[in-house]
Amino acid sequence: MQVGLKLRSVAAVIAATTLAWACGGGGGGLTNLAKEQTLRINQGVEPGSLDPGQTQWNYEAGIDRNISEALLKGSADLKDVVPAAAESYSVSSDGLTYTFKLRKNAKYSDGQPVKAQDFVYSWQRLIDPRLAAPYADFFSGSVKGGEEAAALDPKKDASKIDAALQGLGLKAVDDYTFQVTLPTAQGYFKWIATLWNGAPIRKDVIDKYGSDKWWTKPETLITNGPFKVSEIVAKDHITMVPNTNYWGYTSGSYKPNLTKIVSYEIDDENAAFAKYQNGELEMVGVPLANTQLVKNDPKLSKELHSVPEGSMFWLYFNTAKAPFTNVKVRQAFAKGVDRNAYVNDILQGRAVASSTFIPKGSGGYAQDSLGSIQAFDAAAAKQLLADSGVPQSQLNSIHYLVRNTPTNKQVAEFIQGQFKTNLGINVTIDLIDSKTVSKRLRTGDYQLAGAGGWLLDYPDQQDWFDIFRTGDGNNFDKWSNKQYDDLVKQADSTTDQKKRDDLYLQAHKILVTDAPVAFMYQRLTFGLRKPYVAGIVSTSLDDWPGDLYVSKIYITTH
Repeated sequence: MQVGLKLRSVAAVIAATTLAWACGGGGGGLTNLAKEQTLRINQGVEPGSLDPGQTQWNYEAGIDRNISEALLKGSADLKDVVPAAAESYSVSSDGLTYTFKLRKNAKYSDGQPVKAQDFVYSWQRLIDPRLAAPYADFFSGSVKGGEEAAALDPKKDASKIDAALQGLGLKAVDDYTFQVTLPTAQGYFKWIATLWNGAPIRKDVIDKYGSDKWWTKPETLITNGPFKVSEIVAKDHITMVPNTNYWGYTSGSYKPNLTKIVSYEIDDENAAFAKYQNGELEMVGVPLANTQLVKNDPKLSKELHSVPEGSMFWLYFNTAKAPFTNVKVRQAFAKGVDRNAYVNDILQGRAVASSTFIPKGSGGYAQDSLGSIQAFDAAAAKQLLADSGVPQSQLNSIHYLVRNTPTNKQVAEFIQGQFKTNLGINVTIDLIDSKTVSKRLRTGDYQLAGAGGWLLDYPDQQDWFDIFRTGDGNNFDKWSNKQYDDLVKQADSTTDQKKRDDLYLQAHKILVTDAPVAFMYQRLTFGLRKPYVAGIVSTSLDDWPGDLYVSKIYITTH
């Protein structure tokens, strides 16, 4: 998931240092319940959409995953999947057909039943090239006929699209049986079924309110998750309340304890930190400048939680725009930043330096074997620039796109200084609001941007390597390498784990060598949580602490 401004952001803060919330256990049994069961969090950025088909950032997923329920979800230990909208599933002997049995008591927030036809429609819509869904590749690559349909041009092939969508390997066997046929056996497919983007959307809702409008008002945002949106205040907050029609609510088996979740959009982390101290927020990320203050404060230090996160952050090079069309320039910039100084002096130890793609603790970690390729080396970086043949005047005209927060400004100035000191290059920092930065990344309207990042959507290497495939909706660097694409496709399509690991490693080497991005660090979560917030079940998939199992969270008396 692309990481955007808070943290996961997931997606994805693309703000390099707005670090994630606290992780760790909650408070045990349901005792000493407070009368007011309201949780106030800060996601930092106003969502660009709440349509599951159009979201990709962590500040969007942090809401969508709790108002829209996918077929399955990750278990608390992430070792496997567990039932969600589907109460069970089966796999054919050849591994090509997955059959999901839906819950017969599952309903949308307006009381209408959730049906298999809704999943067929929603997945067709995701793959439809006219929607241009950011997460489309996850689904088109896993559904028979999906890649062919997704490759159609919305204008040139307009007459072919509807027939292609109808011919996809998606079928409603009956109202409560949804069947997916894969193009090849895929060991990771069960995790695709956990993505919030694949949650059901009703065609009648889209037809009535419009594909771009249905999610903009609480009364038309009809969803099937444990919560529903009750209030949308532009540029301020979104409020969620329990969906009393949700199957877990009506059965009592998964009934939320919280009666309200307020997700604020405070983009100034200092302002959010002040609100936490004033008791106006229950969870908050710690501003970089306040790191030592929090560590040394006798009260705040007890509310601090920090653990390694399943994330990786990098600088984006737009490989479609000069001078980053030149691989030697990209390699020079990648080797021109002292990552240890970055994480120790600027991030104050709130990250682990890395010059490879996969975070430590995840399958495919390759810092020991591939780390030297992008490792800091000022002399080698200068030589690469000289060998590139790009004139100094062009190098000194580079603009560096950054999300406008105090922390990001500090980080950007450090990176700017690194390029000046180590490469002799002056780059211009463009500090812009986060929502605009997200848009410009998606449209390729930048040269250099940072920091970007990825927070795992599910625990499989495919979740990482696919985002750099040609044409992926999350591939903001516009990079294309056929050898990389072929290796990743082969790895994705085999169930032999040893073979998969070897293929992904080969792709990994191409990625760090061709340098469409400069890998920088793995983040550590660093956030505060009020001691009266209990019941948190943390996973590395969380967009805010405990959000994967949000129904277990509760507020104790205080």
